[in-house]
Amino acid sequence: MENNDEIKIEKDDTDWLLDIKKSRAIVGEIFKFGVSQSQMRNIIKMLALELEDREAMLTICKAIEEPEPEPEEQTLLYPGGNNE
Repeated sequence: MENNDEIKIEKDDTDWLLDIKKSRAIVGEIFKFGVSQSQMRNIIKMLALELEDREAMLTICKAIEEPEPEPEEQTLLYPGGNNE
């Protein structure tokens, strides 16, 4: 019985490794197109939107959002000058 468990674990490891290999091949094909950083973000977001796990999708989308630039401080201009 113990032998069957060891064989099953090895098969699971093999399946996992084949999935990783296939994923890396897909990424390699994408890089052959010469994608920019913004295109990579778009691809990641589009793939995340296809996930069945909603929480994972939201986490990934939030992680790749580009931060909004800090608004510059605005000064009010008064007629006749800014004498305070």
